Amino acid sequence: MGRLILLIILGLCAGFYFPDSRALLMEKGAPVLRPFLEWNAQREIEEIAGGVQQQENTELRMPSKGEWLKWVETHYAGEGSKDPWGSLYQYDLWPDSFAITSNGPDRVRKTADDVRDVRIRQWQAKGQGKP
Repeated sequence: MGRLILLIILGLCAGFYFPDSRALLMEKGAPVLRPFLEWNAQREIEEIAGGVQQQENTELRMPSKGEWLKWVETHYAGEGSKDPWGSLYQYDLWPDSFAITSNGPDRVRKTADDVRDVRIRQWQAKGQGKP
């Protein structure tokens, strides 16, 4: 049984190595992989949102929309700035809250499959005025 599992794992690894077979595996395996990828995106979004909140607490400012790409790549280098489907995480900032969003498997913004975390800004939650 152990050898069979090892053989399956090696087969999947080999399949993902080649671009043509990777696309086929992703297409056929989507129903099985999708919940895991969504969970992973949610976990990463929560980590990034925590980093944004930490910056607000320590520096008394949030990254601006114009700073977002540099900020996320600096703090979450490499693939950490991208969702499991290869798109950059999106950032929205409002006076009282902010959101980190993955465009989801369809890679289109503001559709039903988006994974999103909206948080109240810390100074707002503490009942303070704007820093």
